Amino acid sequence: MGGVLTQLFPGRPHFTEANVDSLQGKVFIVTGGNSGVGYELVKILYAKGARIYVAGRSKTKITSAIEGIKEIPTETPGELKSLIVDFNDMTTIAACARDFLAQESRLDVLWNNAGVSMQPPGSTSVQGYERHMAVNCLGPYLLTKLLLPILKQTVQISPEGSVRVVWATSGIVDMSPVPGGLSLEEQQSGKHAQDMNHNYSASKAGNWFLASELDKRVREAGVVSVAQSPGTLRTAGMDKAPFLMRAMLSIVMHPPKMGAYTELWAGLSRDVTIEDGARFIIPWGRWHPSPRKDCLESLKSKKEGGTGLAADFWDWCEEQTKSYV
Repeated sequence: MGGVLTQLFPGRPHFTEANVDSLQGKVFIVTGGNSGVGYELVKILYAKGARIYVAGRSKTKITSAIEGIKEIPTETPGELKSLIVDFNDMTTIAACARDFLAQESRLDVLWNNAGVSMQPPGSTSVQGYERHMAVNCLGPYLLTKLLLPILKQTVQISPEGSVRVVWATSGIVDMSPVPGGLSLEEQQSGKHAQDMNHNYSASKAGNWFLASELDKRVREAGVVSVAQSPGTLRTAGMDKAPFLMRAMLSIVMHPPKMGAYTELWAGLSRDVTIEDGARFIIPWGRWHPSPRKDCLESLKSKKEGGTGLAADFWDWCEEQTKSYV
C-alpha cells in the first residue's frame, strides 16, 4: 500500500527543465508526442535544442502540435519532425521505422509514451488483438525492435548510460487483480477479459515486462531500458472514465506536465544508470519502493526462482509481430 500512496501523493518534482543541459545534437522519438504528457515532454526537449520526432496517428494533429510548440518563445529552439504510426494497426510500424532511419544516423532516447486506456470490453485492433494490449505493448515492442540497431549504434558515440528506451507503465499495476501481472491465455481471440481496467492493467504490466526483457538483451550493449509510471494525470484519456471515478480521483490528479517530469527523469537523469535497467520508476522521478512480489517473480526466469512470465510474454510479442517487420 505504501507504494500506491507515494505514487498518489508524490510531492514536488526534483528533476525539471531547470536540471536539463543543452540537448543540441541529440535525437529523440516521443510516441504520442502530439498530446498530453508526450506533448509536454516534447516542449521541454525542444526548448533545450534537441531534434524530436513526434510520432502519432494523425498528420494533421502532429502538425498542429508542432506549430503550437514553435510559437513558444525559447532562446535555444530545437527541431521538430513528424512520424506517422498507428499502434492499432501493426502494418504501419515498419514504415514508420524506415521513415526515421532514412533521415537519421543516431537515436539517443526512444520514449514509448503513446498508449490507450478506458477501451470498452470487446475493443480490438485491426489485427484482432485486445486493443490495450495491441496499442500499449505489441506496437511499441515492434517499433523498439526495429530501432534497436540505431540505438546500439548511438551508444558508440554517447556518454555511458545515456542511450535509453523508456516504457510507459502505470501505477495501476500495483492494484491489478491479475495474478503475476497478466495472463497470456486471455490474449487469445475470444478469451479477452470483459473488464477494461483489467485489460488496461495487464497491458501496463506488459510494458514493465518488456522493459525488463529488453534490458536482458541490451544492457551489455550499453542501452538502458526502464519502465516509468508518469502519474495520475488530467489527460484526455481520463475523459472516458466514469464520472464517479473521475470525481474520486480528482484530488490526486495532476497536470500533464508533471507526468512529463517523470518521463524526463527516466530519459535524461544521470541518476539512471545501466545497472538500473528493468526498474520501475514512479512520479516524479523516483524508484518504486515496493513493487508487487508476484510481478517481481514474473520478471525472473524459472532458473532464477521466478515464473518466467515476462520472458514468455516477450516471446509472445515476438511471435505476434514477426510478420510485420
